[in-house]
Amino acid sequence: MGASPFFFCIDCRQNKSKTPVDFDLVTLLLVIAAAFGTAVFHSVGGFAGGLLLAICLAPILGVKETVPVTATAMIVSNVTRTWVFRHAVDWRAFGAVFGCAVPFIVLSAVIYISLPVTVVALLLGTFLIASVPLRRTMEKRNFRVGLKGLAAAAVPYGLISGSTFGAGMMLAPFLLGFGLAGEYLIGTVAALGFGLNLTKSLVFGFSPLLGQTLLLKGVLIGLCTIPGAYVGRWIVRKTPLRIHSLFMEGFILCGAAYFLWKFAEGL
Repeated sequence: MGASPFFFCIDCRQNKSKTPVDFDLVTLLLVIAAAFGTAVFHSVGGFAGGLLLAICLAPILGVKETVPVTATAMIVSNVTRTWVFRHAVDWRAFGAVFGCAVPFIVLSAVIYISLPVTVVALLLGTFLIASVPLRRTMEKRNFRVGLKGLAAAAVPYGLISGSTFGAGMMLAPFLLGFGLAGEYLIGTVAALGFGLNLTKSLVFGFSPLLGQTLLLKGVLIGLCTIPGAYVGRWIVRKTPLRIHSLFMEGFILCGAAYFLWKFAEGL
């Protein structure tokens, strides 16, 4: 990409060759800014970090490649956030959600691998548009749930999150209904995000969709998210979240418009 690419190379043990991960200077700076900025928002709001990062990366990497690369990057990001908020993780809630979601995450990711790019663009664009009113509607419902309720919510969560990002926003009302809030909500969601994205990356890694070059790009992008987790923790302890939520919704709708435009272009 570009006339003067930056090369990050790793040894390929099978053929002893070098595999370039090429970003020209402008693209490299944009990727770093996107990774850092979305990590900050993710740590502040607890949700949609992968979704925002995918929106930023899609014009750079391509629509279909964005999901596996972002999943790899979010492994690093969520490990960092889990560590930052490690004292606030509710492992009972984690076990109830992740244990029931895993088979549905795998199923959804396997289906995603075989989808055409236009279908992926339509899927992502439609989900992004629906996520904004869905989040607002579910936030207004004040209800209480137990571990069984979290396990039930894990089924649609797994089906949606295996092929796209942002399903955590759908899970948010159930976690709130379980009694999690503030740092406890953010820490538990971070642990769930790690398990989710590790599962997706393993599925994609056994397919041609996530090759060595894209895998390394995902790791490099993930490393750029690490400082954002600490900045986000400072912000979440100092400021209200309303402005962040409005900005995030606007950004999500812009991403939806981009994906739907790619769908129409493919037709």
